[in-house]
Amino acid sequence: MSEIEEVQAAWGRIARWLTANAPSTAEALRGPATDEDIASLRDALGFEVPDVLEALLRTNNGSGAKDTTQPLPNGRVVLLKHVDSAIFPFSKVLLGCEEIVATRARLLDMAQEAEGYWQPHLIPVVWDFYGYALDTSGSSGFRVLRYAEVSPNETEPTTSLGELLRSVADGMDRGSWDVQRPQVVNGSLRWREE
Repeated sequence: MSEIEEVQAAWGRIARWLTANAPSTAEALRGPATDEDIASLRDALGFEVPDVLEALLRTNNGSGAKDTTQPLPNGRVVLLKHVDSAIFPFSKVLLGCEEIVATRARLLDMAQEAEGYWQPHLIPVVWDFYGYALDTSGSSGFRVLRYAEVSPNETEPTTSLGELLRSVADGMDRGSWDVQRPQVVNGSLRWREE
């Protein structure tokens, strides 16, 4: 099975599980990314969008369909994440093209203050304050790096995007992933500590 097929199969399992078990959360999945979305992402990255990421985004362009914005008195607008956006354990969301661009830009700005924390070849994919990024620096395949507050840039050298998605799908089916378990409350997925 190719990496693209692995990503598509694993994501299909996640989307089907959500539809069958947590329909309210399934409604937070956006439709597919358009050619324009992918082109904008490519332009912002400054290099081609990895085919495995494009395959995922062309299925669902993130999990923020229920997110809203709120204007502030100073004229700024803030994003209000809907609880159903967090489809991954530890409140992580699938970033869409626009969120990838914004999150990556913020992380690159932070990297100027904390040298080595973030590199231009990294693409945040499953994220909240921390999460999983696709490392595009390799010559063969794309590794997934896990970022956490206590250990930024912790690599999981054998993990690909497909393996990450498959492990979450397995956790949904099994009822446990890492130290969290999926629980459905009024049609919404909530990951809880075991």
